[in-house]
Amino acid sequence: MITPQRIACSIGSLLLASGCALIEAPPPVRLRIVRVKALGDLKLREDPRWTQTVEGLVEAASDYFEREFGVRFVVDKIAPWPSVAGVTSTRLLLTRLKEEVPLKGRAGNYDLIIGFTGENVNIYVDGRARVDRIGNCHLGLGNYMVTSVSSPFLYPGPDSEIEWDVLALIHELGHIFGAEHTNDSSSIMHRDFAYRTEFDQHNRDVILRNRLCPFGMG
Repeated sequence: MITPQRIACSIGSLLLASGCALIEAPPPVRLRIVRVKALGDLKLREDPRWTQTVEGLVEAASDYFEREFGVRFVVDKIAPWPSVAGVTSTRLLLTRLKEEVPLKGRAGNYDLIIGFTGENVNIYVDGRARVDRIGNCHLGLGNYMVTSVSSPFLYPGPDSEIEWDVLALIHELGHIFGAEHTNDSSSIMHRDFAYRTEFDQHNRDVILRNRLCPFGMG
């Protein structure tokens, strides 16, 4: 027996379905492609699989940024640099990187140059990972970065737990897009980010605001 209540429910369901069909899906996020040149220092290159480590670290960070911000990092070139060992100061490495490695290469212009060091840097002296500037739309996003690699890395895929070296890379890439250090102890942008894997809301908004800003000119 079809009751008035059942008829009303059927009509309501049809109206709801029709209304949902009229609601347009949100437009897809425009994917930002960042062209990267990745470099490995002499200490890192002692491992014959160092290029695999570099590729894996960038891929892992890229998967995170693509999922959270619609930004993909593509490694166009991996090369050795520098030719000397024993440089444990990331400040010095960054200065030399900007002086010796141009953004323009044979394959075209790079957006970002990342120097990976395998040296046992002292983060409390002059060994913290660093970028050339905190990015913004006025001056452009950052172009150069130095970060350390503590051990060989093989990326197991996007569902894996984020390892320390990947977190450090994500933290610095946050700076490239304008994120700054925060006192929020739960944020990956805290100075001592340890194994935090999420951005605080303020820095998340900054990155989303800057994600399509032009890169600087070095």
